[in-house]
Amino acid sequence: MASPTTDRADSLWRNPDFLKLWAGESLSLIGSQVTVLAMPIVAYLLLNASVAEMGVLGALARLPMVLFFVVGVWVDRMRRRPVLIWSDVVRAGMLATVPLLFVMDMLTLWWLYVVVLVMGVAGVLFEIAYRSYLPVLVAPEHLGDGNSKLQLSDSVSKAVGPSLAGLLLAARSAPLIILVDAISYVASALCLIFIRKKEDPPPPDSGGTMIAAIRAGFGFVMSQPLIRPLAIASAVYSFFDIGILQTLYIPYVIDVVDVPAAVVGGVLAVGGIGAIAGAWLSVRMMKRFGPGPTMFWSTVIGNSALILVPLAGGPMWLALAMLGLAQLLMGLCTQIFVVNNITVLQSAAPRELVGRVIATIWAMGLVPAPLGALVAGLLGEAFGMRPVVLAAALIGALVPMVVLWRSPIPKMRELPTAPVTS
Repeated sequence: MASPTTDRADSLWRNPDFLKLWAGESLSLIGSQVTVLAMPIVAYLLLNASVAEMGVLGALARLPMVLFFVVGVWVDRMRRRPVLIWSDVVRAGMLATVPLLFVMDMLTLWWLYVVVLVMGVAGVLFEIAYRSYLPVLVAPEHLGDGNSKLQLSDSVSKAVGPSLAGLLLAARSAPLIILVDAISYVASALCLIFIRKKEDPPPPDSGGTMIAAIRAGFGFVMSQPLIRPLAIASAVYSFFDIGILQTLYIPYVIDVVDVPAAVVGGVLAVGGIGAIAGAWLSVRMMKRFGPGPTMFWSTVIGNSALILVPLAGGPMWLALAMLGLAQLLMGLCTQIFVVNNITVLQSAAPRELVGRVIATIWAMGLVPAPLGALVAGLLGEAFGMRPVVLAAALIGALVPMVVLWRSPIPKMRELPTAPVTS
């Protein structure tokens, strides 16, 4: 039984192993945001990549998303901490080759392709492993607080990282700035190395082949009435909103709503403010209303805000207000939903399946997006951007609401417990 001291809201501040994980992840997230800006600049300005070659670079960076199912099986069959450490080491090493080859005048676009692909694979490994590792370091009653703090770092990094990258790029060349990210991964690995809590070996896996093991994780997700609707809602949202709406967002806002390109960045930055607030509020709302109602109503409010995008128009101040409000509410509600969602998954999944369960949800929430992006281009050219953006916003907003409304989730006041497996 937890002592009164460990029940306090700030108890994670006295958990040194969690603080090491959090510090390392925070540093690497900020470094990654620097690379998000610097890597395309290296390719486009220094290596003279064409638009098509830039597309290949972006596709290779996202291609490892299809490995989520496989990675979930690997993570369930290994201790998580070594996976995290080696993922950081590999990413640091790959990034360090970019400035090294640059100063030797040997950097090529083909090598950047290799770098972003390997980085993507290591990133997928890290994402699943660290979400699965958190329950090892944190007591069940503090999972929500842990997820909230980790998600807060993600929100802050997206607000601080690009600005830091801009300042660094003004002073140095882009390839050398990538060293910042490499160093951040080294720092993350060192933090993980100094975690003292012993991790139990993974339980024996009776899943047999890789396909059978993947099927076991997917089957668990689809058989659980509290998890299945989250997976279905994520897939629908991914296709219509992450895939179609986000792909057309910039050209739609500039060409149809007639927002100056220089102002678009400010509109998007409002979403970062909402995200920081959402990460801070997420656990407070979970404790006040329960994880189920919190996920349901954050979906209703956040998804409803999407509809403001195709409706934006009129005087410029009104259009900017509608777009800014949409970004603010989406950033706020997305972070609230994500923290509660991850906490529910970590609580509901058996130890031997937690990696596969998280990987399945992540795959269903990300893999449909590239297909939606392809459809966005085809439909946008055929019918024009406004009707496509309107349809994507409506379908992507309403269907997940209905899926969650018809499930037991709105009535889930307490975190679920994992079923006992033999």
